[in-house]
Amino acid sequence: MPALDGLRGMALLGVLFFHANGALPGGYLGVDLFFVLSGFLITSLLLTEHRHTGRVALSAFWVRRARRLFPALLLLMPAVAIYGRFFAKPDELAGLRADALATLGYVANWHTILSHKSYWELFASPSPLEHTWSLSIEEQFYVVWPLLVALILRRYSKRAILGLAVALALFSMATMIALFDPEQTSRVYLGTDTRAAGILVGVALATVLSPNATWSNRTIRALDLAGIVASVGLGIAWGALTGDSPFLYHGGFWLTEMGVVVLIVCATAGPRSVIARVLSFRPLTLLGTISYGVYLWHWPVDVFLSPERLHVHGSWLHVIHFGVTLAIAGVSYRFIERPVRIRGVPFGRPIYVVPAAVALVVLLVVRATYARQLPRRQPTPPEVVAVVESSDASASEPPPFQIMLLGDSTANSLGWGLRGVHEAGVAVDLRGQDGCTMLADLCGGPGWAKEVEDSRPDATVVVLGGAFMHGITVNGHWRKACHRQWDRTFQSTLTRRLEDLRSPGGRVWAATVPYALGVWEGSALRAEVDCINTSIRKAVASTRDVRVLELAEHLCPNGNCELEYDGTAIRPDGVHYSVDGALDLSRWVLEQIQL
Repeated sequence: MPALDGLRGMALLGVLFFHANGALPGGYLGVDLFFVLSGFLITSLLLTEHRHTGRVALSAFWVRRARRLFPALLLLMPAVAIYGRFFAKPDELAGLRADALATLGYVANWHTILSHKSYWELFASPSPLEHTWSLSIEEQFYVVWPLLVALILRRYSKRAILGLAVALALFSMATMIALFDPEQTSRVYLGTDTRAAGILVGVALATVLSPNATWSNRTIRALDLAGIVASVGLGIAWGALTGDSPFLYHGGFWLTEMGVVVLIVCATAGPRSVIARVLSFRPLTLLGTISYGVYLWHWPVDVFLSPERLHVHGSWLHVIHFGVTLAIAGVSYRFIERPVRIRGVPFGRPIYVVPAAVALVVLLVVRATYARQLPRRQPTPPEVVAVVESSDASASEPPPFQIMLLGDSTANSLGWGLRGVHEAGVAVDLRGQDGCTMLADLCGGPGWAKEVEDSRPDATVVVLGGAFMHGITVNGHWRKACHRQWDRTFQSTLTRRLEDLRSPGGRVWAATVPYALGVWEGSALRAEVDCINTSIRKAVASTRDVRVLELAEHLCPNGNCELEYDGTAIRPDGVHYSVDGALDLSRWVLEQIQL
């Protein structure tokens, strides 16, 4: 059924355009299309096998799944190791190693949840394995569901499978509603329990849709009409439904999944269906054929081939991303995935070769992501200290000017820019934390005060460039900056944090937030940033010995943000600073805080 490959291709295009800096805001819903399709196809295969043989050969099923999925994943891991060894920043390595091991264990979704990371900040602090959460959910389904089907079919018919699928889907929906928190949507977006409904809808369809069904012309016309309605609905959802929309978690997911069900039924109707013929468009089916490899490689390619590295922006950057991804996926499918799927391991016995290959890639990843640290300085012998203390004071070098960066991930990116200036006598300490917000107890507090007390920096700079991403719930409604309660919470918390940072001999700065660019750009967001900067200035005005670092005014004079410096993007993702692009900005920051 080529139309089913076309559906895979359509799902993949949605994801690709979503990851192209949000070119398709709801394109992430392509993952749900994959979920529904997987539930349908896997259950159809299991039921067909039982109908023909009277049993379900679990070991054979799992071997087929391993042949289909594992080789391409193992091929990706050396590339991740190379990225970690030669290109990742030192503070990325521990996270990259954990992401890789979680991906290999197919628990990436739970690793992200337990790490309290926000999936919706993937453009702001990208990991090359951020996208593997969905592969983990599918693999967990492949392990558990065939076992349940085999057990049920020993005593019951496929109606029992339908009943179980419906019951579990309803439980998943109820769990999503119960656990939904507009301030932490990643839990319900990534959870196996909350996202199982999509797969289970496909399972239910497989139990009622006969593979040998014949359709009358009247039924085909009705299916096509329903398919057109479903396509329009999915198009609207993919074009407008953002991932933090409360509607998504109170029915939006399930409505789009029902639209996918309609398209699957149309696809199985064959060439008599107009929808099936459209989905059988050859380029779309070819993309669907290599969809696994494309999905696996596209995000690592996007992360590595950044505007900062390529010095290319806009549409041409995405063309390069798509081209490189398709080339790698095509080679992977032709020479790795398809041969292994058909013939198995090309040499040796799988019982030895597969564990050895896994151990090898684990070793590569762990070794490549071992934190690169400067050698520890040996303590100075007492006799040398005595000589130094008795020598002419003018002969000793003055201690470096210590700068500490606090805040969210934008603080660290600016800190790397300050380090990139290579100014003698300046030391930069990066203490930013991904997801840091003044709206919840996720950073700051006693921790900041202790860091300042221990390090005693000459200048402390608080940078909260991602503040516009965060919101709070007020009377059951999701609110962001410019709402009175949001502004009050942000300002009061920031004021307390700035008080914690004041210390004798050290200066404290709070940086204003420049307008975000790219996927976040818009008049509504600019208004939110203006409100955030107003709160920052008020917090500084009410705190002694704290100054405002007018980063926003310098980078975006009169609201027009500077985009490049010497041909390099200043903020490649629209929020974070690049080392080379922010060179001139970093010099200005150093001048301000050393005055």
